[in-house]
Amino acid sequence: SSHFGSSHSQAEDKRFCSMAGAQTSEVDGVLKGFIGEFPTVIGYVVLNSDGIPVKHHDQMPYWRAVMYAALCSDFVNSCKKCLRELLNGPAESELANVRIRTKEGTEIICVAVADYTFLVIQNCTGKPWVQDPEEAGATEGGA
Repeated sequence: SSHFGSSHSQAEDKRFCSMAGAQTSEVDGVLKGFIGEFPTVIGYVVLNSDGIPVKHHDQMPYWRAVMYAALCSDFVNSCKKCLRELLNGPAESELANVRIRTKEGTEIICVAVADYTFLVIQNCTGKPWVQDPEEAGATEGGA
């Protein structure tokens, strides 16, 4: 089974980058295709340049998308700052992505493209994903 990160290429970056200026229906189409292509993806959040979630996975409650947005955008910005201070030159220090993996096999991948940040939550266990029942019924707002 192919994980988003292991087969991640510039093609995905370009596809996501094309979303930045696209109409809402086009963006929805790209995201649905993305989910179909990577069945291990169990959630995602798209953040604008201010760190505000502008899209999130249908199965993810809005409050959870906001929490991911707040925590991960701060983390990604800290990673960018760290790279700038550690590495020489703008090309070497430009952040491509940040991957965080739990012992249980959940992975969060943060990809910064243009003015957007794409947060992907992935099930890397090889087993079917069981959603937390607390989250399943707690939808406040929509995608």
